[in-house]
Amino acid sequence: MSDRILIAEDNDALRIGITAALGDSGYEVSEAASGSEALGKLESGSYHVVVSDIKLGDVSGVEVLRKAREVNSETEVILMTAFATLESALQALRLGAFDYIQKPFALTDLKHRVAQALKVRKMRGELEFFKRLQYRLEIDEEGVVAENHGMKEVLATARKVAPTSATVLITGETGTGKEVLAGLIHFNSPRKDQPLVKVNCAALHENLLESELFGHERGAFTGADRMRAGRFEQADKGTIFLDEIGDMSPATQAKVLRVMQEQEFERLGSSGKPIRVDVRVIAATNRELRKEVKEGRFRQDLYFRLNVVNLHIPPLRERPEDILALARHFLNRYASDFKKRLSGFSPEAIQKMRAYSWPGNVREMQNAIERVVLLCDSPLIGPKDLTLEASETGEATSAGLGTLNLETLERSAIERSLKISRGVQKDAALLLGITPRVLNYKIKLLNIGWKGFRE
Repeated sequence: MSDRILIAEDNDALRIGITAALGDSGYEVSEAASGSEALGKLESGSYHVVVSDIKLGDVSGVEVLRKAREVNSETEVILMTAFATLESALQALRLGAFDYIQKPFALTDLKHRVAQALKVRKMRGELEFFKRLQYRLEIDEEGVVAENHGMKEVLATARKVAPTSATVLITGETGTGKEVLAGLIHFNSPRKDQPLVKVNCAALHENLLESELFGHERGAFTGADRMRAGRFEQADKGTIFLDEIGDMSPATQAKVLRVMQEQEFERLGSSGKPIRVDVRVIAATNRELRKEVKEGRFRQDLYFRLNVVNLHIPPLRERPEDILALARHFLNRYASDFKKRLSGFSPEAIQKMRAYSWPGNVREMQNAIERVVLLCDSPLIGPKDLTLEASETGEATSAGLGTLNLETLERSAIERSLKISRGVQKDAALLLGITPRVLNYKIKLLNIGWKGFRE
């Protein structure tokens, strides 16, 4: 299939010339003589590249840019602009445009930029593939970090049911690794090359969760200005992971039960045929669902449908054999990410970790080791390097940081490096001595508006 290009230009001669030139290069080219026509074409289908004038009269090129990226975030947009609107084009670049070209221009120049945009688009797709592959490798690595007998049995059962389509209910306290186990099951199943779609049922209001799960038609409610596919639809042929399903309202529970029983549903506001899907469901909760059923907060029929295979992950305090194994696993990972040379933990540090109750479970362990690797200056990690919330006696252990807030320290360092590098994450990561992947993770975690540092 040819690459699809949309040309939005209200100058007839220029639009026809561009269309002919790109068509001769083998692209499938569509035309829009106005901004509103461009928006209409984007509503009915996505394009690999959009080439748009920034001044279209009725609708600006910036609006075309926004619509193109809204319909398909992988679409690359090239803006055409006159000298007088150069600043607007630069602003559009900050909003996500791939490039701009100043009028008048040679058609060979535009063809070159379109080819570059398609090349970058392909590279980004490949990068996403390798990210998913890396995630699979990390999931597999974390999945086997278990010395505890009970945890080994959980993993053995997970691997046994992974090749099937059986529904799995994962229970356990917050931070025990329920999402990791769900990933292990998916990536060891015949669906491993299909989507693993995750939904946190506790993070969204009831109405938003329903729209998130099942999607909506245009006009279904105020603000629904376009059709949106839901998570079940996105997970077709793959797996959907419903995290914290115990927080789901009874009304939404009923709709989820129907999807599981009949493998079909309707988008919100739909009056057409139901959408059929083939989705494996993995659910997780930190609640006692049997108690929730008895007290009328969770549907019994949905509970039975979910509880085909139950995997209970014990808390870390009940898995003392796993503490050191997990600590070493995270140490190796973050030492590699932060480019630190660390030989391991001192006997006193190991004793401190084993004596701690780990109320936040594996997630707390992961965060604690990440902090240690980030801040430790000596090759051997000692007990004073470990920042734990409380000791067994309930006394705070500040690891020598006093009242210093680690998040503030990290934020300050990242913002300073972004300012120096003018928002270029690759250069900022180099200044911090960490990988771009780690920096990107930190920027998202701390919600840093890195685009504001661009000049």
